Amino acid sequence: LKDDILPLINNLLIPSGYKIVILGHSLGAGCSTLLSILLRASVPALQDGDKLKVWAFAPPPVLDLDSALACSSFVTTVVNNCDIVTRLNVSPLEATVRLMLAVDKRLDEENLNMTDFKSTVAFLNKIREGTEGKMLMSADDVVSELESALERVDMQDPDHLYVPGKVVLMYDLWEQEQRKQQAGKSSQKDFINTVKDLIQRLEDTHMNSENEAIPAAKEAVLCDGTCKALRFIELDGQLLDDHMSPQYRSGIANILASREDPLEENTTAGITEQSET
Repeated sequence: LKDDILPLINNLLIPSGYKIVILGHSLGAGCSTLLSILLRASVPALQDGDKLKVWAFAPPPVLDLDSALACSSFVTTVVNNCDIVTRLNVSPLEATVRLMLAVDKRLDEENLNMTDFKSTVAFLNKIREGTEGKMLMSADDVVSELESALERVDMQDPDHLYVPGKVVLMYDLWEQEQRKQQAGKSSQKDFINTVKDLIQRLEDTHMNSENEAIPAAKEAVLCDGTCKALRFIELDGQLLDDHMSPQYRSGIANILASREDPLEENTTAGITEQSET
């Protein structure tokens, strides 16, 4: 693709004074980023000022740490909530697995590890408690374990990739009223019905139909690919829905309608703030 469009750029767009904007969603966003890097390397004129700009919506992690930070002058990534695709890499997976191991250790301590009949029954009874029961781990426990997991991940590892450039991270708060209502409903269901609902949801090919209201982002912060919220996989029921383009459009519309001041930079977003809810 780069070779195909280079003659157009060199012979028409650059001499005519045009600026180039490349954008994409999901895999297209990752390809847009890589294309822009190849173009800047091939066309020196594109390295000046704002001649080339990339808007990457929901890209997968495609660059190593240094490269992801180095392209912040011309690449802006937009991430919606807990979008799973923006965290599909070894580094977030490693941190999440470490967190799950901490949860597994707590299950062992509470004899809820399902290694025999007694502990299996105890686990199912714990699930039946829903949101009304005692939490296995407090919010502070989860934050502490997650911070520890993140510290043990080598960010400079060449196998660890990050979303590129400046990152606009859109989010909605966990205490949002609609999710409270959904949690209240789920607490009335027993474990079997909860599993059935999950299976039905996975089989539903119309998960994003117009009849289903999915919460959209209301706030945003400016950060980069090292933001803590992007360095682990948030195990939320929205992680697939949040990747869909309608959710991005709704989130952007909400934020543009409600904000007058510029975004504040925050590289720690996603752990401490949400844990307070």
